[in-house]
Amino acid sequence: MSIRTVLLHAAPDSGFGDRLAFAVAFARQAGAQLRAVYTLYPAGVPRVGRALSIYVNELVHEAREKEALLQGQFEAAVAAAGVPGNWQTVEGEVAAALRDEVTFADLTVVSETPYGTVDDQLAATLPEHLALACNGPVVVVPTGKPVPNRIGRVLVAWKPSREAGHAVRFALPILALAHQVEVLTVEESKQDVAASGARLTAYLGTHGVNATHHHVSEGSAGAVIAREARTYGADLLVMGIYSRSRLAEMILGGVTASLMVDPPVPLFVAH
Repeated sequence: MSIRTVLLHAAPDSGFGDRLAFAVAFARQAGAQLRAVYTLYPAGVPRVGRALSIYVNELVHEAREKEALLQGQFEAAVAAAGVPGNWQTVEGEVAAALRDEVTFADLTVVSETPYGTVDDQLAATLPEHLALACNGPVVVVPTGKPVPNRIGRVLVAWKPSREAGHAVRFALPILALAHQVEVLTVEESKQDVAASGARLTAYLGTHGVNATHHHVSEGSAGAVIAREARTYGADLLVMGIYSRSRLAEMILGGVTASLMVDPPVPLFVAH
């Protein structure tokens, strides 16, 4: 399988420029088309009650006013890169609209958006929601961090779980494009994780992926993964998310929670 359609979340939050740059560069590298979806209704705002209806109508009015500028940026970026692209405006709520569109795309690009403007706050929960609800992989692009011109080095954060397995299988076309891939395992409580990482490395080799295995015997998995992503110079971090419940992560903390909030590099995730 190859990646032929990249879906981009288009919205006037502060992360749009970074995720647009990532999506365009990746589409050019993969030989894919780029499809931007711009929605008029924000996520997480109920349309009930007079006061809320007035507020939502104001948000929709602002979204219509901001669309032309963003569409112009998108069209200029795809033209400069020579990437086929199209812009679609949906009169619907962003999470639901993207969830519907993910079925017909190979990869969806969203942002980790810090709390800042109203648009930032409305977009902040989208990466987590979309990655859990959709049936395809999602790339979460950090806001305000360097955007790779191409995917050369990929770090795979691995443990023998269903979610990690899904992420790796979805990522195979990207791993095949990369020059170098490192499979990272962290000991924690699973005694077989190192052996599983070695097996995954061998499996990736059967797909023509230039992969090596690095095992860390101690340390917090989230901190180790973030540190290794920076040390390795990864352009992309691949991992499964929420191998335990979201409630457990909220109470106890977890790898997903720490890396989704502040990804060190673009984060390729699947559930």
